[in-house]
Amino acid sequence: MKIVRYLFIPFIAFALVLSGCTKSAENGKQKNTEVKQKDYWTCTMHPQVHMDRSGACPICGMDLIKKVADENEQPTNDKDMVNMVTLSGKRQVLANVSTVIVKKENLQEQVTAYSYLDFVENNRKTISARFNGRIEKLFVDKTGDYIKKGQPLFEIYSPDLVQAQNEYLIALNNSSNSTSLLNATKKKLEIFGLTSEQIQTLEKTREINITLTYFSHTSGTVIEKKVQEGVYVNEGTAIYDVAELSTLWNIAEVYENNLSNVKVGSPVKLHLRAYPGEEFNGRVTFIYPVINSQTRTVKVRSEFSNYGGKLKPQMYGETVFSNAGGQGLLVPADAVIIAGKRAVVWAKTGDGMFEARSVEIGNRFGDKYQIISGIKEGDEIAATGGFLIDSESQLKTGMPTGHQHGGTTQPQKKKSSSDGMEGMKM
Repeated sequence: MKIVRYLFIPFIAFALVLSGCTKSAENGKQKNTEVKQKDYWTCTMHPQVHMDRSGACPICGMDLIKKVADENEQPTNDKDMVNMVTLSGKRQVLANVSTVIVKKENLQEQVTAYSYLDFVENNRKTISARFNGRIEKLFVDKTGDYIKKGQPLFEIYSPDLVQAQNEYLIALNNSSNSTSLLNATKKKLEIFGLTSEQIQTLEKTREINITLTYFSHTSGTVIEKKVQEGVYVNEGTAIYDVAELSTLWNIAEVYENNLSNVKVGSPVKLHLRAYPGEEFNGRVTFIYPVINSQTRTVKVRSEFSNYGGKLKPQMYGETVFSNAGGQGLLVPADAVIIAGKRAVVWAKTGDGMFEARSVEIGNRFGDKYQIISGIKEGDEIAATGGFLIDSESQLKTGMPTGHQHGGTTQPQKKKSSSDGMEGMKM
């Protein structure tokens, strides 16, 4: 009997091994089934929604998409992998993911402001009558005419002028008795606008002119002609409004928070609607001392040379101020994902692996952001496709970007007292 019992022992052991293998295979099939059961439908806008079949999102009504488990993705429980996403080469192409190497660049700050062209104040003159009289003839009779210094403007009759000439001739005849009287009567003629040549002619001919030709004492373009021939004018009556247009002022309205980027003497560029695609160069000459309390802007004046006469007063344009600010780390604006008070970029850490990095951003320079902290020079980040990587991360964790990534608060958004009260209520 003992021999029979010993013969049955190998058979029993074999049966137990076979049963174990069968259960192991069944467990493997069950695990594969569980892996397949990980596939689910979710909403791109609300990744916390998990459904076991297709349909509409119960929150927003959008069609659900199927989330297929990546066969190449290796599951891990390591806490360091929470902020990381793995994408195969094919999925990177489909997501249009491209990367750039972070490097230091010149920080060229630019401020754009609306502006208008105006006359240079000290280049604008008014030619007025210096005595009472009647305009007999206008030599410059059209608005827009350009006059030169010394050019005849009009001919005028004036009893005051006739008397002044007579007084000068009397003093000239009696110059041996009173030199001071001669000088006083000559000075009066000069104040009336007679040129030295006209006074010399009067001394030679000793004949009084009933009418006087008035010559211009300035050069410029006639902005407005204010009188007509035959009009009687009083002393001080404006006859011509003249301006020299070779140089014009450009007045820009700059917001006070951009004022630190505008310096006297710095170059500026002007774009005008009248000349699309053309650029005019000038320099800042003055920053007005008063802020407009309504618009919170400051007037900034710059000068532009009017080569070719293209620039016209009261033209509207767009002024671009440039300010060099040294060097710093710049990344494409599309690479930065701003979620509430946090900013995130996706840094490439390995083959197909991207890690979320919370960064502190500075000013924006064109289509790039300055990075103050969070990444360093030489890091490789996702320049495009960052939003799709971030969506993949949200589907993976079921949490919005602003909650799953840690980081520092941006400097330009300070925490207010009301935010603190809300935190206390929570």
